[in-house]
Amino acid sequence: MFIDDLAIQDTAIPQPLRPPGQQVFTRRAERLRTLAQGHAMADFLHCCAAIAQAQQACHDSLAEQAVNSTACLRDILARLHQALGQALGDGSHSAILCLLAMDDDALQALALSLRAGTAAANPALQAGLPLLGAALQVQAVISARQRDLGRLQHTESDHCPVCHAPPVASLLRRGDSGHAVRYACCSQCASEWHVTRVKCLGCGNTRQLQYRSLAHRDAEPAAANHKQPHQHRAVQEAECCDSCHGELKIVSTLLDPLAEPFADDLASLMLDMLAGEAGYGRIGVNPYFIAGDS
Repeated sequence: MFIDDLAIQDTAIPQPLRPPGQQVFTRRAERLRTLAQGHAMADFLHCCAAIAQAQQACHDSLAEQAVNSTACLRDILARLHQALGQALGDGSHSAILCLLAMDDDALQALALSLRAGTAAANPALQAGLPLLGAALQVQAVISARQRDLGRLQHTESDHCPVCHAPPVASLLRRGDSGHAVRYACCSQCASEWHVTRVKCLGCGNTRQLQYRSLAHRDAEPAAANHKQPHQHRAVQEAECCDSCHGELKIVSTLLDPLAEPFADDLASLMLDMLAGEAGYGRIGVNPYFIAGDS
């Protein structure tokens, strides 16, 4: 645990916009290692933890520099590649070398599509995309922490007001009244912005929402209760919209103060599969998990 992140997490006064903490990647790595214990996808979660730890080291070495250029993105990707070494398989090494060999225009175009959650059509690049996504996150977090976010006008949106990327998940925190306050967490810069507690971020619908969890996957979803809309049954829930058939994770720090949106999303990918079988499509974008990875 780190003081700066605890201050952001436990404040009693709701804020319209929360910047990423200085140790955001270390907290993520710690949570991933915790969730990996006894998990069916333990190897995958440990691999993501290693990436997150490498991201923190890269962040710390570049935190005072301007990193917004494509050349800096390429440098961050190379640093992560070198840091992870043998933790990556041969397929990942080959794909990352292909990514590093791209010209600036091609790499930037791929980065933009990856930010939106679109996988590369070229299978030769597929295994390298999670590390490119990790490099994009380092770039975005550094840029966000260098900005004066207090000057940003906050309007409720389905995309991050800081870097305009989509959310990875939403997060429940305890507000000043003691009730749950909901934030969407950016899939790139990890900034959090306040959103309506009962609302589909995909279409804006505030009705016909269902909440599903792995703990109750064999049970019928609970009926909507507008008096107690967030009496969730698990730390990781899927908010499923019967209007647009979208699904977005809700991660509760009220039930587990160590919960972290990226890590908890990865640890509950089975919930996305079950929601998909029920006809709901994933809204959240997690750069560590690119659909179609081999």
